Amino acid sequence: MRTLILNSNNIIPNTNNSILQYQFPGGNINLVKGQKVALASLQMYYSTFNITSANKNNQFNYIWVDGTSHSVVFPDGFYDAVSINNFLHFTMVQNKHYLVDTTGDYVYFITFSINASRYAIEVNCFNMSAALAVANGWSLPAGATWVIPTNSIVPMLQILANNFQYVVGYTAGYYPQGKSGNYAQAVIAGAPPNQTQTPSYTTTQTFLGDLVPQITPLSSYILTCSLINNNYAVPNNLLYSFSPQGTFGEQFTIQPSGNLSFIDVLPGQYNRFTMSFIDQNFNPVSILDPNYVIMLLITDPDEHSTSNIIRKM
Repeated sequence: MRTLILNSNNIIPNTNNSILQYQFPGGNINLVKGQKVALASLQMYYSTFNITSANKNNQFNYIWVDGTSHSVVFPDGFYDAVSINNFLHFTMVQNKHYLVDTTGDYVYFITFSINASRYAIEVNCFNMSAALAVANGWSLPAGATWVIPTNSIVPMLQILANNFQYVVGYTAGYYPQGKSGNYAQAVIAGAPPNQTQTPSYTTTQTFLGDLVPQITPLSSYILTCSLINNNYAVPNNLLYSFSPQGTFGEQFTIQPSGNLSFIDVLPGQYNRFTMSFIDQNFNPVSILDPNYVIMLLITDPDEHSTSNIIRKM
């Protein structure tokens, strides 16, 4: 049995740290029928972003109380429901779309929060009016150019027809919705501060998405190896599949417990081979941190009678 180690030195440049190449130090080798390969262990950091421009899930809009539309565009990164909410509020602060209470705290009128019991992300859109502002001691932030509406107006969240709808679990459309339903806009019309909204709302509008939220599109890494021929798998060079462990940024270890899963080699002469990380849908993945170690075992044909080998995965 032979042990091979691949690490950051094996990464092929400009492949988002997801493709490695191993050069056999002795030159060409022959792999014959009956030899097998298994993953013995893997250590890596969970460093694949969930929201990126490449994933087409990095933008949504909101409609402010004056009827203007504003984009929220995330820099590539890893965001949970809390940080999605924080970035929305960061954008609103940049746009001065908030009010200030008597203690100097900011009052926001659209929020995302976790509803654990419903396995959902909850959206709250709060109504605003001049009367509410006076009653609560709210005032405009310095430099704001919009005015507090006389009538009760609820700002709207607009989920676009991109992949962000799957992150938060909301079908593309407006929240709250207009009379026609089907996620149409509750139209804000008229000149501020006397604009109106149809339909009109005088209370907070709360929503739970109609889709199952998928905070990250990555549910599993698939590790492929060009040395193998796995007749029972698609793709046929599939060596191992595993889910990212722990929280984003943490190091984790994959070490198959019990019997190792050995896969038949593809007989031939090799001076090198490649390994790749792809996702559960066979799409390329981007791994930010290149500090990982992969240990492989290659057996000889006469080793397969030992009890610690499974002949096929």
